[in-house]
Amino acid sequence: MEVYLLQFLTVAGVILVMNMFAGIGVCTLIKKDMSPAICELTGAALIGTYLQLIMEPLVLLRAPFHIAAIFIAVGYAVFTVIGIVCFVRMVIRKKDIAEKPARGNLIMGILLYSAVIGITLFVIYNSLVLQHVDEDDTRFVVNAMDMVENNTLFLTNPANGRIIDGWYGELLKDVVSPYSVFPAAVAYFTGMKAVTVFHSIMPMIILVIISCLYYELADRFFPRRRDYKSLFVIFVWIVNIFGYYSVYGQETFMMTRLWQGKSIVAAVGIPAVIMLLLDVYNEPYRKTTYILLAMLNTSMCFFSGMGIILMAIMTGCYAAVYAASKKDLRILFYLGLSCLPNIICYVIHLGLKHWVLR
Repeated sequence: MEVYLLQFLTVAGVILVMNMFAGIGVCTLIKKDMSPAICELTGAALIGTYLQLIMEPLVLLRAPFHIAAIFIAVGYAVFTVIGIVCFVRMVIRKKDIAEKPARGNLIMGILLYSAVIGITLFVIYNSLVLQHVDEDDTRFVVNAMDMVENNTLFLTNPANGRIIDGWYGELLKDVVSPYSVFPAAVAYFTGMKAVTVFHSIMPMIILVIISCLYYELADRFFPRRRDYKSLFVIFVWIVNIFGYYSVYGQETFMMTRLWQGKSIVAAVGIPAVIMLLLDVYNEPYRKTTYILLAMLNTSMCFFSGMGIILMAIMTGCYAAVYAASKKDLRILFYLGLSCLPNIICYVIHLGLKHWVLR
């Protein structure tokens, strides 16, 4: 058991570190203020965007799975190397990756950070213990296992294992949101089973990202107050831990079904889009925010069809209301552009559904 746990932690840790270096590269390129949490979130959004933009054509072209896995590995390697180069240059120039807080006691800050890390580890442990297995395993997990075993991309009927000539039913959603490819690639390169990656590796990665997201979301309410931000993260985690009021609640999905794409959209996508729309409200003409919002919307398209619709609805409704209140069509244009990936994905889905692209 200890050997498996060490392997889980190693794989998840490597992926999180690569995400952070990728985020450093993006933040350097768009000249965004950095912190470890921002770099982790930005790197995850970059990887999700890259996967959606690369995997979608490969799936439609019916490329072999090993080609998709190579693209994933090469993309991760390139983004990581760029981030390492940027990080080394920052070290040489003696530039801090995080801005020092203006207020707050150092000892109290250490205690609060330790509490945040502790409650995150507690949530990760309980999430691994409570992982829910249901009929969705027959889609996400079986699809990933078939990719590794048959070297195909969504060309196997998950119900009977037979090779199919075209996509139909639930597979239509998976073609447009090919999330299963990523766990399959992790299983392919590590030798793990795809089911292990889904139920053990993905919750670890996503829960760390969620903690970073809560911390950055708190910065919108308590800027430069690390004590308040840490308390905010702890409070929200407590709400999630004791939020089992329904089997369909976001808290329940987060704790027991985080390996599913729609759960990732609910736990990561919704708070992240709220955070970025708050940035738009505070600085409506800062183009960096719109770039990050477009990356977020694209990455959520990768995880679930719900991400395609929900991110577009939230962004579009805010665009209409805020642009009208500011009487500025530029805001409507920028927010509309950030929804363009969602529109394209939905058009592809309609094309598949009505046999245009099959």
